[in-house]
This record gives sequence, C-alpha cells and structure tokens, in this order.
Amino acid sequence: MDKPTRPYKWLAPAAWVGVLAAGMLAAGGCGGVNTDYVTVERLDRGLTILLPGIEGEGMLSYQVRSGLLRAGVDMALPIYQWGRPVPLAGPLLNQMDVAGNRTAAEQIARMIVNYQDTHPDRPVYIVGHSGGGGVAVFSAEALPPGRMVDGLILLSASISSGYDLSKALARCRLGIVNFHSKGDVGLLVIGTTLVGNVDGGHGPAAGAIGFEDSFPGLHEVGWSPDMARAGNFGGHSGTCEPRFVSRYVAPWLDAAGWPARSSTISLNR
Repeated sequence: MDKPTRPYKWLAPAAWVGVLAAGMLAAGGCGGVNTDYVTVERLDRGLTILLPGIEGEGMLSYQVRSGLLRAGVDMALPIYQWGRPVPLAGPLLNQMDVAGNRTAAEQIARMIVNYQDTHPDRPVYIVGHSGGGGVAVFSAEALPPGRMVDGLILLSASISSGYDLSKALARCRLGIVNFHSKGDVGLLVIGTTLVGNVDGGHGPAAGAIGFEDSFPGLHEVGWSPDMARAGNFGGHSGTCEPRFVSRYVAPWLDAAGWPARSSTISLNR
C-alpha cells in the first residue's frame, strides 16, 4: 500500500504554493513534503492533485494514489488535506463548513496558478473522493479568468446532484467525469439528506445518482457489475480501490481527448 515516507498533511498552504511554484522539494518545515510523489521530475511531467474525503488523508487517499501508480501515472501526485484535522468532530465539520470548503478551494486554485506559472503547458488534473469531489469542483470555479485545468475526476462525490457545473466546466479543458453508484445509499443519500453535501444542499449526492442535468463536457460513469472484478462493489469506498482506479480512472489522465478510450470504461447513467 502506498504510504508517504513523510507525512505532509500539516503543511501550510503557503508552503505548498512555494513548493509547486519553485518546482522543488521542501525538506523539513511544517511536516515536510512527500518526496516520493512530489519530485522535480514528476512536477515537470504534470500535476494531479488528490483530494481526500472529509476524513482527510488516510487509507482511501493512499489507495487512489496506489492505483494511479500501478497504472504508470508519472505526474506529481500530492494528497492535499483540505479540511480541518480535528479529531472525532473533524469529518462532520468538514462536511458542513461550506464557507471553509470554498476557502480551501481558493487555496488550491492559487497553488494551481503558481504551478502553471512555473510549469506552463503541463497537464493539471484534480481527483476528488467524496467531499473532496465537491472541493474539486469549487477549486475549478475559483480559478481566475484565463486559467484552466485539464479535467476533474469525481469519485463518489458528495456534491448535490442538482449542482450547476457550468462555471466549473468553463475552467476545464477536457471536462468532468463523475463516477457514481446507486448502491452508495448510506452516506450519499441518507447522510447527505440529513447532514447536507459539502455545497450545503440537502438531498442525494451526485456520487450516488449522477448529476440531474446534462452539461457539455460532463461524462457520467455509473457503477456496473463488471466493476466488481476490479474491487468496486458499488459502495462508497469502491471508487478508491487500487485495481478500480488503475483500470477505470487512470485512463482519463492519459487521454488526449475525453471520453477516455478504453475497453474497460463504460459510460452510463
């Protein structure tokens, strides 16, 4: 299992910007940077920011990165902890703190701008799981005019199914792909109806039923039984399973155009 050689979830956003802007590795400081996955060489090939769910950096985000590595993704693969690292109450606070989530997205957008200033024409993607999927959308929205990422990949995203993606899509060169499953009822239907999604809307999340509206550039990938062979049985953590990520998610990071062309990907609602 992919685990960081140095924990860096305590790294301040300003330090993160410095790392990406310089294209160099920071040693020490506020927790340091994971030297295996954010190297000068990887940064020179592109940047894929991994946003964990409301629980923060941990097993699921490590699994996503492991799946991408297994598929040969050679870009920088930082895991960015966007929420509050508060024991016990942290996940619930992260789920409900709409203003804080958008502030975190603004910090991520600034990181991307800094990276693009020092690494022009390199691919930039954001992969977000659960609450991180919503923050990924907010991050694209927060980019200044004229700035774009290549695409967003949403894994079991906790963002309202009726959310208007038009602003985020205008900041994505290729588009947004949304992996969802109707079997993700406990967290993304019941939980998000009671507590709310990270955007503040109450009701089923797009990670459970897909987005209600069709948008140019939005690609919906619904769960299908063949995905079980890759370890995704339709639950909330299935989209983080390394075999699933390697087979179904990674091709979107290696495609000149979307939808990604792969016999293992089926587009459906």
